[in-house]
Amino acid sequence: MALEHYVEKIRAQEILIWQTTSRRDMWTKLLDRLQNDAPHFSSFLEQHADDNEVVLRRRQVRALYKADPELGMVAAIIWTHARGIRVNALSLLVRDLPTLVELFDRDDFSDESLNHLLGQPGISVPTASKMLSACGKNFDGIPAAILDDSISAAIESSEFAEDFPRTNLLRGKARSRPLDYYKAYLADLNDLAIKHDISHDNLDRFLAEFTGNGETIASRKSA
Repeated sequence: MALEHYVEKIRAQEILIWQTTSRRDMWTKLLDRLQNDAPHFSSFLEQHADDNEVVLRRRQVRALYKADPELGMVAAIIWTHARGIRVNALSLLVRDLPTLVELFDRDDFSDESLNHLLGQPGISVPTASKMLSACGKNFDGIPAAILDDSISAAIESSEFAEDFPRTNLLRGKARSRPLDYYKAYLADLNDLAIKHDISHDNLDRFLAEFTGNGETIASRKSA
């Protein structure tokens, strides 16, 4: 299988992290345009952004979420939308922040709870997968991993098709059957993580990087 050719490379990058960088003024301008107050967002920027940038690491978001769920959820939203977000979408997330915090008040998501999350305005599988991963959640006992368009392209490519047999039975259905596709992806990724003794975090990051999409991972630095 193709992934076997990259195992040593992935292991060599274990000290690397998934980090995003966004402009602080982008977020402050978005918040200024909202119709409602967003105290948790403003508080987060005051505490965790420098004068120009908001730099977040996935493991940092997890630590923030564990210490303070409201602030950690804001961190997860900003980490997930590092390239920006529409004002109306941000307005819905600000409005629904208490609901999101309540929904995330569990370590392990089931079909029912994930469907509930996906039923929230503006929450698609790519967004949900990033937020779940950022907050260190599981789905059916498997660590939540990120699934976005770049990763779907990688696992449906000829390079990795054999490594993702369940997912490729749903080839091309990432949007039409998103929950089934995500569950199949997690099951395949879990098998690979166990087989090669590599963390789910390192596998999803590798797949995102493999596509050569420089916008997916803003930067990589040592922990």
